[in-house]
Amino acid sequence: MKKLLNLMLIFAGLFSIFGFDLYIESNQTIEENIIANEDSIVYVRVLVAGDAMCHSPQYTNAKSGNGYDFSGCFQYITEILSQGDLNIVNFETTLAGEPYSGYPQFSAPDEYATSLKDAGFNFFLLANNHCADKGTNGTIATIEKLQNMQISSAGVYLNEQDRQDRYPALLEINGIKIALLNYTYGTNGLSVKKPVSINLLEDTTQIKKDIETAKNKQADIIIALLHWGTEYQRYPDKQQKEKAQFFFKNGTDIIVGSHPHVVQPFEYYMYDNADTTQKKLIFWSLGNFISNQRKEHTDGGIIASFTITKNLISNQVQVENHTAIPYWVYKNTSFFPGYFVLPTENFINDTTTFKFSDEDNKAFKRFIENTENLFQDSR
Repeated sequence: MKKLLNLMLIFAGLFSIFGFDLYIESNQTIEENIIANEDSIVYVRVLVAGDAMCHSPQYTNAKSGNGYDFSGCFQYITEILSQGDLNIVNFETTLAGEPYSGYPQFSAPDEYATSLKDAGFNFFLLANNHCADKGTNGTIATIEKLQNMQISSAGVYLNEQDRQDRYPALLEINGIKIALLNYTYGTNGLSVKKPVSINLLEDTTQIKKDIETAKNKQADIIIALLHWGTEYQRYPDKQQKEKAQFFFKNGTDIIVGSHPHVVQPFEYYMYDNADTTQKKLIFWSLGNFISNQRKEHTDGGIIASFTITKNLISNQVQVENHTAIPYWVYKNTSFFPGYFVLPTENFINDTTTFKFSDEDNKAFKRFIENTENLFQDSR
């Protein structure tokens, strides 16, 4: 290329004598366009984890001095999270203060949230069936504490002005505008007093308005993160499929689900739109991220991973490299803090970090086998 430019410069000097100055300028423009094209693609890698629960045995085992330390729970997943630009987690508890409590009405130590942030999560989902566990005051405390921790969130709001200011959540990362929507099917029959509000899946009129707001704010892509489905059911139910049709038809580009506490398939979902059949990416359920649940299928989950790319010249946006990263939650209270999120790929041949009991080894391999079999539906 340098030799070519040198020759062009020599010829340019000769051509300028005869008034052909535009020749070299044209070639310089072509080269600049080639460079611009090479640099015109920007991307954002998105990682989404499922239900981050905090049962009482979890915080009991994380007690450290005068406080709590959950950082060890996530030490083996931080490398994966470091590769994401936008790392989202379903925060399925409250920060309502003491007395702390697990199921059925959760209140976790503040250190639980900061440990998730320190592990690499930079966006929390709050619209889930446990967000009102500690009433209006508990909901307010959770929102305000996360704000003080400089943790972005969606799904629950202090008042109408707060919702207008922060929803839909619009994040601009690497030149790509991403709108995040978050709704829950319900709150276990509990409610909060106005002006506090919780985004509900049943309010389809408001959801349509929210999607239109995201479009009007020039979002490049709209992601709906939905708390839905039937607990412990490994395949999507009728209501999930109906809601997926609704969100996709109204302009959502990707759906990621939580709540069933087990992994469900991911796929490009076919849906009817006007006179055509279209398909969009959906992860039906990510399962538990961390919890004390130990029954088959509940003792692990997946991180949804996909890359959003944008051509800055054509403004074309695409979703690429979608996959699932499985992990298993190892419980061993002989080691502080008792619970460890282990990426299965990293630990399937690791016999030194932890020495699993026969029972744990069986559960670990069972989770891997069950997840691989389920993923046959996603390939």
